[in-house]
Amino acid sequence: MSSVQGISELGGTDGVGERRRPLVVLAEDNEDTRHVYGLILRHFGYDVADAPTGEEAVSVTRSLHPDLVLMDIGLPGIDGWEASSRLKSDPETGTIPVVAFSARISSTTDLMGKAAAFDGFILKPISPTVLVQRVDAYLKMFCTASYARLRETPPTGARAVDH
Repeated sequence: MSSVQGISELGGTDGVGERRRPLVVLAEDNEDTRHVYGLILRHFGYDVADAPTGEEAVSVTRSLHPDLVLMDIGLPGIDGWEASSRLKSDPETGTIPVVAFSARISSTTDLMGKAAAFDGFILKPISPTVLVQRVDAYLKMFCTASYARLRETPPTGARAVDH
């Protein structure tokens, strides 16, 4: 079952339906990995919706319309390739950036993914600082309004990431 922790508890919307904080769907089947990377992203001002399977990644993305999806490739059920392909072929979700977030990316995989389903790649394991820098860079590249608001007012206790 997916968790949308953060959507209502940690930031939510501004009262007129617009999110104040960027929303990232974290599609990762390993619970410990999902927990650690989710904590990092939340600490740096992101809302995070968890999806432990490919099917849940598609469902959560369709229902929440996040700013970014971090998609593990080796998900149970439908894998990350198929989940991303489904999102990209859907008019409702096709413009949402989907970034492969996996330890299984090779140069051949990179080429296949770029042509097929992903808007970018982040290789695990990754340090917290570099993860936030990469997520920030993808959000900036896709110019989301939530990203602009995040960088205007960093959350209490978090350091702003310089670019």
